[in-house]
Amino acid sequence: MYTESLPIEEPAQSPAFNQLLNQYRANLHLFDRPQAKFKPEEILNLLTCRDQIQVFMAERTVLSCQQLLQLADLDCYLKKYEVLIATHLDLAAWQQLMNPPQTSWWWFLKAPEPRHWWNEYDWLFNTGTLIVLTISASLITDTATRLFSGGIDLGSTLVISGQSLLALLAGGGALTQAGRKAYERILGRLRINKRYWQEASFTFALILVLCLLGIHSALPGFAETANVNGVVHYQNGKLDSARKDFNRAIALKPDFPEAHFNLARVYEDLQQMEEAKAEYQLVVTQKELVDCNAANAKHCDDLMIWLQAHNNLAELDILDEEYGEAAPLLQAGLRKLEQQEKMETPETKQLQYNLLKNLGWARLNQEFFSEAETYLQKAARMEPQAPDSFCMLAKLSEAKGEKQKALPDWKKCLTKAQQNPMMLETQPEVNQWAALAQERLATVEQ
Repeated sequence: MYTESLPIEEPAQSPAFNQLLNQYRANLHLFDRPQAKFKPEEILNLLTCRDQIQVFMAERTVLSCQQLLQLADLDCYLKKYEVLIATHLDLAAWQQLMNPPQTSWWWFLKAPEPRHWWNEYDWLFNTGTLIVLTISASLITDTATRLFSGGIDLGSTLVISGQSLLALLAGGGALTQAGRKAYERILGRLRINKRYWQEASFTFALILVLCLLGIHSALPGFAETANVNGVVHYQNGKLDSARKDFNRAIALKPDFPEAHFNLARVYEDLQQMEEAKAEYQLVVTQKELVDCNAANAKHCDDLMIWLQAHNNLAELDILDEEYGEAAPLLQAGLRKLEQQEKMETPETKQLQYNLLKNLGWARLNQEFFSEAETYLQKAARMEPQAPDSFCMLAKLSEAKGEKQKALPDWKKCLTKAQQNPMMLETQPEVNQWAALAQERLATVEQ
């Protein structure tokens, strides 16, 4: 059904409001004069006139459209001179006196602060802040990965929490709006000139990254501590705890020969021979230790560990019947040991014995009998109380078909093994050779 729309009646114009508008318009004419002739009381009259208009509008519910449009045009004209008003009248003082509501926007006009030439470089400091924060995030990630590699503990958690808190303070102030406002409030309370806020942000981010670099550079020290803890756990038979400690030490300091060596020994005790060989291999291939020579061998602190790794890895290769892999390792270890300027210590003497004995063992299994006999005889002379070199000399004689010549060595093998029960319990190959020696001697007696 069609119905005609009823016309909307235009509200009648209020003469009183028109009078206020005319007064407002007249007061705005002051901006037509040169700025030097502005007087604060004239601007104040303008603003109070606008207050009267607002009060009138609050009391009257309806105004004509034409009057509202005129008011909007006059307000736009007023806003054009925001800078002049804020410059010639202390609005902050009048705000405290008049206490106007926030809706009275004409009392809250602000003049933009003059831009100093120094602020032209703000983009440079902002870019620097972002770059430094990116570096900080990378350092925190790397440090957290290393610290938590061996498991989560209180010390690691506190370190990472402290770093993360610093990063949140710096990153929140630079990258988020809420953080920026809070950060600006802090700078304001510190009475730092707004002109230097970007520089302050960059400085704080730089201090943050320097702190993180300090923590990161301290990781090798944490690695030393973790390695010491691992040794204590290993000596107390806590192999799982020792493994975690050595893994953490390696994560904190990847080129840590002693930790790799200790972890390999743990894997040996756990009968995880492939993992043990892999750790020994990492020690053997340490470039700094490979490059140690006779001139600077005394400065290679981990050289003895490097040599022991050669011996232990070669021994595992022999047990896996990989004699061709074992022999070069043992020969390299002996050559490097000779560069030690013949340092006669119990440690080097025992290591040299092991290298000679194992090299003779490898050559024996390769059936290079003459070379094997040379190394085994040297080993027997170095450690006359050790049974394994005599056991292998006896096997060597039998391999050459000299069974009668093997009997004295079999007797020494059995006697010295019985005098060292710990070796029988911890070294399966010696236990086997002692049993074989007992069988050979029993056969001769029968």
